[in-house]
Amino acid sequence: MKKVPFITKAQVEKLAEKYPTPFYVYNEKGIRDTVRSINKAFAWNKGFREYFAVKATPLPGILKIMKEEGCGTDCLLLSGTAAVRRMRVQRP
Repeated sequence: MKKVPFITKAQVEKLAEKYPTPFYVYNEKGIRDTVRSINKAFAWNKGFREYFAVKATPLPGILKIMKEEGCGTDCLLLSGTAAVRRMRVQRP
């Protein structure tokens, strides 16, 4: 299967005119689709719950998506714990 970027070069260039670089662009649909496919793959296990490693990306927008998709959080650092508390996301 050929991978197709979720954003075009022209769209990135337009964002770069508006926001200072470097910056990250996240694919919300891709994140949600991936979480849903993981949950579907483990649907046979009634006790399964995916936990997101907050230290990887402690961004409120990502945490919000993960919370909405039913993920818990895995926090080791104070910064991650603080971010989770602000979002009221359930920890293990």
